[in-house]
Amino acid sequence: MYNRQEQKQEAKSLLRENQRFFFILFLPFLLIEIASSIVNSQSRLNDILSTEGSIKFSNTDILTTSASIIVFSILAGIFLMGAFYTVFNVLRGKTDFQNPLRKSLTFIDNQRLFWGTVWVFILKIIILGLWLIVPSIVCGLLFLVPVVGALIGSIGIIATSVFLIIKTLAYSQAFWIYRDAFLENKPVSAYEAITLSNKMMYGYKSDMFVLQLSFIGWNILVAITYGIVGLYVYPYYYITLAKFYEFVKEQYKQDNTVLDVE
Repeated sequence: MYNRQEQKQEAKSLLRENQRFFFILFLPFLLIEIASSIVNSQSRLNDILSTEGSIKFSNTDILTTSASIIVFSILAGIFLMGAFYTVFNVLRGKTDFQNPLRKSLTFIDNQRLFWGTVWVFILKIIILGLWLIVPSIVCGLLFLVPVVGALIGSIGIIATSVFLIIKTLAYSQAFWIYRDAFLENKPVSAYEAITLSNKMMYGYKSDMFVLQLSFIGWNILVAITYGIVGLYVYPYYYITLAKFYEFVKEQYKQDNTVLDVE
């Protein structure tokens, strides 16, 4: 049985013992997140001013802001995945606590792993999008039917949203499955990684959901401090997620001999 409190306490202990390493490891990601937040805030302010008619913005300004947000998102993803992969190596005793800044870039060291992971991300978005779009179209058509159709359509939208959350949780371990298989020379396709994640998370989706909810307070603190508290929260959060994967993977291995990438 997954023990959330115990896992979070172990994550805190590891973080306390190696604060400097983890702070620097996640620092590039944090700085990019702060910069992205500033750009997003400026963009929202521009939208408000433009709507009120007090200031007019050109298409060039809008395109520049949009391009900046995209670039920040890509860079943040690269540094986050590099930091996350390093966390796994730390937990498995496969790396030391030296050169954290360099290790935050390890995600782009192997091009095949990099592009494979990108494809896993894209495929997840496509599959989740299909889970959302098809039922939404059906629910939308039901709204054309007076009273009863609207009621059924509303229930359908709520059910679709819940189902989408469940599927998101089910596919949440696909990146790490793909990476483990690749590094152990037992590569799987992006679709296989997503399918294995779905199987691995059977019985643990509620644990993952509650774990995510337990960090809501921390996320609020990060937001209201403009990311400064993220120096502590991000390492704590992602160490905990890595430990969650290690737990569910081990449980899956005990029940099945299909996934053996340790």
